[in-house]
Amino acid sequence: MELIILGSSAAYPGAGRACSGYLIKEDKSHLLLDIGTGALSNLLRWLSPSELDGLVITHLHPDHFLDIYPLRFFLQIDGDPAALPLKVLAPSGASEFIIRLIDEDSRGKFFELFDFNEIKEGAQLKVGRINLTFHRVPHSIDTYAVVVDEKKLVYTSDCAYDNSLLELAKGAEVFLCEATLQKPIFPGHLTAAEAGKIAQKAGVKRLVLTHIWPSFDPEISKKEAKEVFDGEVIIAKENQRYSL
Repeated sequence: MELIILGSSAAYPGAGRACSGYLIKEDKSHLLLDIGTGALSNLLRWLSPSELDGLVITHLHPDHFLDIYPLRFFLQIDGDPAALPLKVLAPSGASEFIIRLIDEDSRGKFFELFDFNEIKEGAQLKVGRINLTFHRVPHSIDTYAVVVDEKKLVYTSDCAYDNSLLELAKGAEVFLCEATLQKPIFPGHLTAAEAGKIAQKAGVKRLVLTHIWPSFDPEISKKEAKEVFDGEVIIAKENQRYSL
């Protein structure tokens, strides 16, 4: 299995960056976790979106789903009709929320391109050969962490610190954890030190820090995580590939 970082920037894409997007490859199966601003452009470096078996939208904050709008046009004009509709796994109400920016005449076509499926606490679903389990995490809106293939990868999405995250991450080979903050800006997010604390207590093998605020120095975040976590700490960077 491979993890490819398509976007790792929090809230807005820094120069040359993209917001949340992570491509999982398992043999011939391809899964996209989130599709924030700029993630589609980086996805096209690696494969055609028509090769995707599914898209997960972990929550309905724009930096995690906005590129579904340009993806719509790729699939409609340049995509493989045989690969449609693309399976989308998202929180309740996602399709109704997203189509608000689409004119009424185009909404029928939109739903020919995307097949929305609801995720909820404890749901176990399969995309291609990739097994997924979803767990609600503390955030300002309904948000889900994703466990991939029995903890080969655990992706927190956006969340605040909570003891439930220790069980979620326990024994993960790769813990892809948000580390938005170095100082308090707003609630509902983790510092790198908190991410490291979870990784240490959960016995994680590798900690990948992502969703760092664009104006922060990621090396400071890495240093803060390493102060509390004995394992390998990696800063997620666009178009980097990792074997799981």
